[in-house]
Formats: sequence, structure tokens, C-alpha cells
Amino acid sequence: MLTVTAPLHAPLFVPNRRRRSRRRPNAPINRFTVFGGRRRRPRRRGEVRGSIPDQHGAWLFLAVGAVALLNILDAFYTVLFLSHGGTEMNPVVDWVLRGYGVWGLVLVKSVGIGFCVGFLTLTKNFIASRVGLGVVLVGYTALLGWHLYLLTLLPH
Repeated sequence: MLTVTAPLHAPLFVPNRRRRSRRRPNAPINRFTVFGGRRRRPRRRGEVRGSIPDQHGAWLFLAVGAVALLNILDAFYTVLFLSHGGTEMNPVVDWVLRGYGVWGLVLVKSVGIGFCVGFLTLTKNFIASRVGLGVVLVGYTALLGWHLYLLTLLPH
């Protein structure tokens, strides 16, 4: 009978030491994105810039909600002014309106802004994403101001 024995000092698990680090970064879109996770911020101090946490704060939720609301108001006022004889200056929106109507416009605007804001939410720890979300908020707020000004010019 043949028996094979390992030396007493041999490890049971041999780690993969070919790479410098065995840790892999999370993908931006993973199971925690959909089902939620536990991390609100990075684990270590040096990881703040460029990290993608599983949970996001109340301020980001408010900013994203404000962008969604301003997007819906923009679509509403666009359709209102077009029904009073206005013309659409954006050629892409004009093409969508002519080809797919009002609901096509609402769908395209909502899906487009949804993807953009979703990307900015996932990458909120990057400086460019925070600046981008601020630019979108300021731009939509200015556009709402323009719509409210045009509303005063409509005949009652």
C-alpha cells in the first residue's frame, strides 16, 4: 500500500502571490448598486477620491430629485409654449417632437437625464461628477427661470 503524506510545515492554502495585490476594485455597476450595500464612504482615508460607495447621502438624493423635477417641468413648459405657437430651438428635441410627439419627448428626456444623473450619482466622489451635477442643477434652474419669464408673456 502506497501512502502520500505532506510535510508538517506545508500550508494548506497557497495564496496567489503573482500579483501585487489580490484585491479587485468594485465595478461601478454591481449587485450593490441594485440591491443596496453597506458602505457609505471608503474604508481607508486615502480612497476618498475616486471611490464608489454603496450608499449615497441625503444631499445627493435631494440634488438628483431636484434635477428630475426640473426635467419634468422643462418638458411641461416646452409643450405648453409650443401649444401657444412657440418654436423649439433645439434641433434634437424638435426632431423627437415631430417624429414621436409629446410622450416621445417626455420619454427621451426622462431616460436621457436619468442615465446622466445615474452616472453622476455612481461617480459622486470624482470632482468632475460633483461639478457636473452642480452645472446641471444651475442650468436647469436658469432654464426654469426662463420658462417662468416666458409664462408672464403668454396671453391669459
